[in-house]
Amino acid sequence: MEEKKQYILEKVGEMYIRYGIRAVTMDDVAAEFGISKKTLYQFFKDKKNLVEQVIDYFLDKSTLDFCSSESSNAIDQILAMRNHVAQILKQFNNTLEFDLKRSYPALYEKVHAIKRKRIYEYTVKNINHGIKGGFFRSELDAEFIAKLQVGRMLYTLNPDNGVFDVSEMASIKLFDQVMDYHMHAICTEKGINYYRKQLNNIQNEENN
Repeated sequence: MEEKKQYILEKVGEMYIRYGIRAVTMDDVAAEFGISKKTLYQFFKDKKNLVEQVIDYFLDKSTLDFCSSESSNAIDQILAMRNHVAQILKQFNNTLEFDLKRSYPALYEKVHAIKRKRIYEYTVKNINHGIKGGFFRSELDAEFIAKLQVGRMLYTLNPDNGVFDVSEMASIKLFDQVMDYHMHAICTEKGINYYRKQLNNIQNEENN
C-alpha cells in the first residue's frame, strides 16, 4: 500500500510540474492510474491533502546539497546543480508556483522557507569548500555571499517579481548568465579558468 502511494505521489508531482496544480483534477489523477476516485480517496481525503502530500514527498526527497561529496571540488558542485536545473527546466510549467501561491498560500510559504534555508546552507558550505580548494577568493564572507544567493534565487529569479519574464525564466541561458556573474565575483584565477573550461564542455555537449 505504501509503495503504491509513493508511486502516485511521484507521478502526480510530475503532472504538477508539467501542467500546473490547478489544471490537474482528481479525475485526471484517477484516470492516470486507471483507478476509481473512490480508491484514490483511500489515500488522500481531498485535492488539498494530495497537494500537501506531494509537496512534502518532494521536499523530503529532494535536496540542494550538492556539497555532499567532498571528493568533487566546489565548482563541479555548482555545475552539478546547474545540470539539475537544466533537467527540471525541460518539463517545468511556471504556473506551478503561481498555483501554489494563489490556492495554497500556507504551503507556498512553507516551501519558500525551506528553499531559503537550503540555499543559504548550501552556499555557505560551497563557498568554504571552494576557498579551501583554492578555487574561490580567500577573503570572501561565506555568510554574506549566501544571503545574496538567497535573494538572487528567490527574488530576482522569480517571474512574479517582474525582473525577468516567463520565457527568460524557462531557459537555462538565464541561469547560466546569473551563474556566470556569481562565479566571476568569487573565483580566483585558477577557479575562473577551471569554471570556463568545464562549462564550455557542458554547453558543447548540450548543443551537439
